[in-house]
This record gives sequence, structure tokens and C-alpha cells, in this order.
Amino acid sequence: MQNTFVTFLDLLGVKHTKSYANQYFNEHPHKYNLFGLSKMLLDYGIDNIATRIPDKENNISEIETPFIAQFSGDFVGVYQINSSNVTFIWRGINHVLPIAKFVEAWTGIVLLAGSSEKSIEPDYNKHRKTDLMNLLKKTAFFSSCGLIALFAYIRHVYYINVGISILLILNAIGLYISWLLLQKQMHVENQYADKICSLFKQKDCNNVLESDSAKLFGMFSWSEIGFGYFLTNFILLLLSPAFFATIALFNVFTLPFTAWSIWFQRFKAKQWCMLCLSVVVLLWAIFIIDCFGGFIQIPAFSNRENDFQFSIFIIQFFVVGVCYLALVLGTNLLGTKLINDISIPSLRQSLNSLKSDEDVFTTLLKKQPFYETNDLNSVFHFGNPESKLKLTVLSNPYCNPCAKLHKRIEELMQQVNNEVSVQYMLSSFRENLNSTNRYLIAACLKNEPGVIIQILSDWFEKGKALKDDYFKGFDLNLDNPAIEVEFRKHESWRKKSQIRGTPTVLVNGYKMPENYTVEDLRHFTNLDLWS
Repeated sequence: MQNTFVTFLDLLGVKHTKSYANQYFNEHPHKYNLFGLSKMLLDYGIDNIATRIPDKENNISEIETPFIAQFSGDFVGVYQINSSNVTFIWRGINHVLPIAKFVEAWTGIVLLAGSSEKSIEPDYNKHRKTDLMNLLKKTAFFSSCGLIALFAYIRHVYYINVGISILLILNAIGLYISWLLLQKQMHVENQYADKICSLFKQKDCNNVLESDSAKLFGMFSWSEIGFGYFLTNFILLLLSPAFFATIALFNVFTLPFTAWSIWFQRFKAKQWCMLCLSVVVLLWAIFIIDCFGGFIQIPAFSNRENDFQFSIFIIQFFVVGVCYLALVLGTNLLGTKLINDISIPSLRQSLNSLKSDEDVFTTLLKKQPFYETNDLNSVFHFGNPESKLKLTVLSNPYCNPCAKLHKRIEELMQQVNNEVSVQYMLSSFRENLNSTNRYLIAACLKNEPGVIIQILSDWFEKGKALKDDYFKGFDLNLDNPAIEVEFRKHESWRKKSQIRGTPTVLVNGYKMPENYTVEDLRHFTNLDLWS
């Protein structure tokens, strides 16, 4: 299901990648409300404003499209309004309603937005490159599988006749249908599966697929069994002509299942699952081809030669059975992992929602150790000095984690438009490295406050490897008494606080809770922690 946020990005023509935009939406703590949608659009450089239309019946035609409307307890992307109808996208599907019907379910609340040249997904080029690489990997994988199948088919063309070719096609279709069923059971939206399921003008196949009877022994879903079954058939038909008769016999064993499936859908679930019915049709089609092709064969028991053939048949029967079991078990294990992976964004969203709650953050923060930071006035100071959110970072110029943290703080400052106050206090590993701290202090004293963050960025990116040689040509006056005063202030605070680990982040003097990161602080730029 395409979410409203991604739908609206499409309608606005903003450059984005669906993979990252979906992930960003699914993990956002406020994805279910207008405030969250507004914040997400702002992060994409899209100015927006929410308002309520007082006379919605008469004024709806005057609203410039596209816009987001609160509709029937959800949000939709409206992109066309004419004299009689409203056209909008809801849950990834286009809808057209008469204006009167739309207004009846519309609350009158809209989110108006407009894109500009600055509107683009954060790190768009990076995400686009990642998507391209993933597409290339998928293309290479499926192309390789297709070539292997083609070579196997050509290699056994002497054994493969029209009947076998049809069986290969039917099992390939069964494999695809089973994959669609697996996706439905894992709640992965697929437009093709939805279209097939809606052929009987019903909402979906979930009533059947999510019933208790949809699993064998409560462990293996029929979708997993079907996928393993068709995959085994396809592989063995391609690679081993000797197993044709055994595969045909196993197909006969599946026919009672088809009768049970029809009975269950008709009388128990009282709803038809078109995907399930497709599997039933395929199993009977395979049986018919097996019959006409003469593939269903059981050896006789009358003499020693037939006894030998029967022994071979038993071995083949065992081997094919093990293949079915292995691929069904493998599908089950893979399906379990995929379900866990699918649930991760939902868990992240729940965690992010909890972490972004101001009361939760304040309670956890004020349980942390407190250090006095109000009067430090470090020379390494940037952002908004009037901000209610004040970060103090104990950092080391030669500390790799400190360099990574600084990069993340840079990104945070961009996200919040520098509306956070940040100051650094410097430490060092050894006394012979203290000269670097003095150089950095001298560089900051010489420059305007607005470039302090860039001085630190340049040091962590270029200077760290060169050590003090990096400052040659900077024309720094190390005899300035203010340098030593600032250096002693940092040393004194570090000894008084007894903080040893770098980097350490303090939020308004409190040590940041372990479960929080600097990225989470963007939700609290207006939080008054002094009250």
C-alpha cells in the first residue's frame, strides 16, 4: 500500500526514491497525524501549511491541487477537482467521487504545500545510487536464474517434449502464484495480488489466508508448502528427467487437498480466495497433462526385474520427498525471517513514537547525572545561543567516534536550521597532544563564531591525520594569552566533572540517555528543560 506521504511527493513531482521515502514514513514517530506529515514534507524542503476550510461544500473547488485532505479518518492526496467530481489517491488506489460524497467524509482539514527548486529528498543521489545497485543485483540474479534454467532446458531437450514443456510453464505459474500468496500472508502489498483477489468483487483474500486452517499443524502455511512444492517440481523437471514419473505421482497426492480447499472456502470461510483457486486449477491442470503424457507410472511386482525397478522407484520417491521437505522447510525459515524484517519498521516507528514523547524524554533525561554547563561559554560554540536546547559535547580531536559524532551533529544542525545551541569541551589522550587543542582554540579565536563548526569539520576530515602540521600556514598567534585561559577552562571543567569517555553528550547539563541519539534531539528543539 502506497502511503499518503509518498503519494504526495509523486503528485508534487519532488525528486525522491520510493524505498527511502517509504522507510522514512514508516519509521516516523508522527506518521499518523497531520503534524507528522507536515514535518516530513519540511524535511524534503517542501513548504506547507495546514488549515480548515470553514465552508467546505462551497469552497472545495477553490483549493489549489494537489493537497492532502483528512478523509474518513485517514489522509488522501487530492489531485483533481472539476465541476462534479473529486479525484484522489487513497492507499495507493485512484478514486473518483462526486463532490457531495467526498465532502460528506471530508473533515474540511487540508494540508497545502508547494514544491520549489530546493524541494528534494535528503541525500537523494546517495539513495538513488543505492536503489540502482539493488536493481542491478536483482536483475543479475533473476537473469542468471533464467539463463541456468534455459541451459538446463536445452541440455535435456532430448527428454523434454511438449508435455514436459507445459508442465514447466504450469509449475512456473504456480511458483509465482505461491509467491503472491506468501506476500499476502506477510502483509506485503502487491498490486497484482490485490487485483487477482478482487476478481470476485471482494476486498481481499485475507479472510481465507489468515484463518487457523491456513497452516498445517499451526506451523507451515499452505503458501509455504505450495511455494516449496512448485519450486521442487520446476527444478527437478529441468535437471533430472529420471524423476518425471515420481513427480507425477506426488501430484496425484495433492488432489485431495484441492477438494478440501474448495470445501473450506465455500462452507467454512464463506469467501473465495482467487489465488487459492488458481493453485487448485494448476494442480488439476498438471494432473491432466501427466495423464495424457503418460507420466503417471507405478512399477509392477511380478518378477525380479520389476523388483529392481520398484527398488529404484522407492529410492527416487524418497529423494523427491526429501527435496520437497527441504524446500518447504527452507521456505518456512525464509518466510519467518522476512516477516521479522517486515515487522522491524513497525517496531522502529513504535519506538520512535515513544522516544519523541516530550514527557518520556524529560523524565529519562532528568534521571541522568547532571553537570554544570551554563557558564562554560566555550569558544567552540555554534548554533542558536538563545535556544532552549543546549548541547555540551566532550570531544577529543584524535578520537574517531568523536569525528563521526561531529558529522552527525552537522546533519542535525541542518535539519533544525541551526536552532540548537552546541558547545564543545576538548579533551586529549596524552599531554603531548595538548598542543592540538591550543591550535584549535587559536583558530576559533581568530575567526567569527559562524565558522566554528566548519573549523571542527575541516579538522576531523583533513587535519586529524596530519596532526599539528595541519595548522602550518594558518598564521595563528599562539602567544595570545586568551588561548591559555581557554585551554585551562577546558582542562578544569574536565577534571571537575570527572567525565573520561569521549564523545560524551550532555543535554542542558544532563547526560543524554543511552537509548537516545543526537538525531532524536530534532524532536525537542522547543522543549523547555529548565522549567
